[in-house]
Amino acid sequence: MKNILFINYEKKQLFGVREILKKNGFSNIRLILCRDVKFARAILKENDVNCIIYEIVDSNYLKDIEYLKTIALDRPRIVCGSGVGEKELMKFINSGSIFYYLEKPVAGFDFINALNSALSFNEEVTQRYNNTHKMYIQQQIEELNNVGIALSSENDLGSLLEKIVSQALSLTHCDGGSLYTLEGSVLSFKVARNNTLLKRYGEGYEEKCFKRYKIPISQDRISGRVASTGEIINIEDVYSIPFKSRYSFTDDFDKRNKYFTKSMINAPLKDKDNKVLGVLQLINCLDAEGNVIPFSKDIESLIQSLASQAAVAIGNAMLIKKVNETHLDTILRLSMTAEFRDSDTSDHLQRMSNYSLIIGENLGLGRNELEMLKYASPMHDIGKVGIPDSILLKPGALNKSEWVEMKNHSVYGAQILEGSDSPILKASSQIALTHHEKWNGEGYPRRLKHDRIPLFGQIVSIVDVFDAMTSKRCYKKAYSLDYSIDEIYASKNSRFNPLLVETFMDNIDEIVKVFKNSHKKIEGGEYLHKGHAVEANL
Repeated sequence: MKNILFINYEKKQLFGVREILKKNGFSNIRLILCRDVKFARAILKENDVNCIIYEIVDSNYLKDIEYLKTIALDRPRIVCGSGVGEKELMKFINSGSIFYYLEKPVAGFDFINALNSALSFNEEVTQRYNNTHKMYIQQQIEELNNVGIALSSENDLGSLLEKIVSQALSLTHCDGGSLYTLEGSVLSFKVARNNTLLKRYGEGYEEKCFKRYKIPISQDRISGRVASTGEIINIEDVYSIPFKSRYSFTDDFDKRNKYFTKSMINAPLKDKDNKVLGVLQLINCLDAEGNVIPFSKDIESLIQSLASQAAVAIGNAMLIKKVNETHLDTILRLSMTAEFRDSDTSDHLQRMSNYSLIIGENLGLGRNELEMLKYASPMHDIGKVGIPDSILLKPGALNKSEWVEMKNHSVYGAQILEGSDSPILKASSQIALTHHEKWNGEGYPRRLKHDRIPLFGQIVSIVDVFDAMTSKRCYKKAYSLDYSIDEIYASKNSRFNPLLVETFMDNIDEIVKVFKNSHKKIEGGEYLHKGHAVEANL
């Protein structure tokens, strides 16, 4: 018998709930009605409640939800409501106050999905609770809840995979772990951690100790079998696997790193549709004294719960990544509209992005800033869509009025891009407006000086000039690399921030490598474009 406690519901509402449960194959379910949260403690004492469903009906819901957390920490709590702000909702989730939130009106499918998850979670918790001390179980629930919160808040796939392995080691008290994602018919190694090797070699040990490789989905490799069958494999001693087992342990890692693997557990990362997304492998479970012991059944259950949470988080991160890729592809195509008359457009935009990243990385910009710079820098000349062909493609020098109009492209670009909530488009608007400003205040359109010029604008300014000088234009040949580099250095303190010039010069080998990869070498040692570029606006 499963007991579900409904708080703030009317009796007639439960009739509808009961019908939905029947249609979806639920049986042996008891629905308990609680008209006010103040009666919940007494009901919980008298009944073995498996799940709590709370409906928001007034402004006191904040206190109610926190109260339910204190009296029913080990029961999954589903909250149904409407109009709850995103920040408020994230606060609930991050504090562990709710297990699931459903927006009213609640669709039957969403309700059943949430209830299934809650009951499954409760069943796992109850099983562990019956075999261990109550305080220990509450601690485990809290830890697992925190892990789920931590994973759900991470949208970057690479960082998420790192976090999954890190949290798995912490939860299970094991020495090492690795994660593989399913790519077609193979498992691709993504991340690994090993505390023994970290102590031995220090930071950066991963590159020394781990090889990036792919494992076929087959029955003869442990992780491959887990991916194939979707079943967990728990091994007490990898060097004593029974001969009759179809799978075997490969000791290449141990030999290369003078390491000794003993206990191992491999868990499939399965999404809500039971599709395997990858495999989590943990090795050498440790007791309180640091001795290697087998992974217990309790830990196995914990890992299965963690793997389920990890799979959901990975699926969400993959979806977000796909949406972001579509968004960024749109931005790149928008960038190309500014120079669609140029046969070298894609190479030029890629160089702008790569040059900017080299400087940004060596200035110590963070990951998010580098991401914005990578995709915003190619948008610097989007305003050229507003410049007439007669000016933009003129093979000779521009007259005074033409030059005035040409300089307006920075303002046009900012106007096109302004008003968006996208951080990348905001950065793009800033770059479009300021990438022709000069350090000495003699640039355009606002004659900004020194640090009044945004850093992104300063970075794109220097790489845009370098790319323009080393590019063939409709009115000039490409300048040599040496001449272009000398001109950049000569513009230190006048056109460019001296710090950026020094950073540019310190990383000239990387910059030249990008340049050479994007050009073809012709007879005589000169590097020219594969195509042609439009007005440089130097």
